[in-house]
Amino acid sequence: MGATRTLARRLGVLEQAAALKRDLHHRRMSLAGGAESLPYLARGYRYARRLPAPAVQLPAPAPENAGVLERYFNELEDAPAIYKWQHYFPIYERHLQRFRGRPVRLVEVGIQFGGSLHMWRQYFGPETFIYGIDIKPQCRDSEREGVEIIIGDQGDPAFWESFLADSPTFDIVIDDGGHLPHQQAVTLAALLPHIRPGGVYICEDIHGPFQPFASFVDGLTRKLNDVGTPGSHTPASGLHQHVASVHHYPLLTVIEKPS
Repeated sequence: MGATRTLARRLGVLEQAAALKRDLHHRRMSLAGGAESLPYLARGYRYARRLPAPAVQLPAPAPENAGVLERYFNELEDAPAIYKWQHYFPIYERHLQRFRGRPVRLVEVGIQFGGSLHMWRQYFGPETFIYGIDIKPQCRDSEREGVEIIIGDQGDPAFWESFLADSPTFDIVIDDGGHLPHQQAVTLAALLPHIRPGGVYICEDIHGPFQPFASFVDGLTRKLNDVGTPGSHTPASGLHQHVASVHHYPLLTVIEKPS
């Protein structure tokens, strides 16, 4: 019996040593890959700079083919103003139209005159509930049925901790706030775990090829590719339970959650 226990302990030690060896090898390969990836980053950027436009230009979008949100924007007259890039609206519809007619919970950061709050209520329907976040106290004037305004600093993790203590999970988050990289990074880190399965996170106005928030998203989602090779055992990380896909558009990034 004693020999059996001794053998079991030795086998356990050997298994732990093998696991540690695999982990160290994996870490060394990750570090080597990280160093190797930098020249490819520069190579891809140089390629993008010299990539010519197609010989046959795409036709300009016809106004009659505009989607629901773009038509709302184009026909806006009496409602509060909305400040959005025109090409955002087809992107919104591509990722958000499946939520129409459902009891949606939406967080919008940065509400200014409140025009987009009204647009979202019109688009998703009367069962939509919106949390509007802004740092300016006068934005409370945009509060109405189905819209709650919370005043706070999106770049302050303590604000989000307080907000999330009293708020449920959400289906959609749209960051159109201060547009500073640290604000965008803090907001994504705080809210991503609280978006429901199948939900969507959108960050607007990511200006510049080396905008730090774009680097934050790139670093965050690198682990999506860390699933090993056929025959190896690399467990899915927590990230895989939070991120199904990442979509980069001009000035805008969309993250979709797994369903």
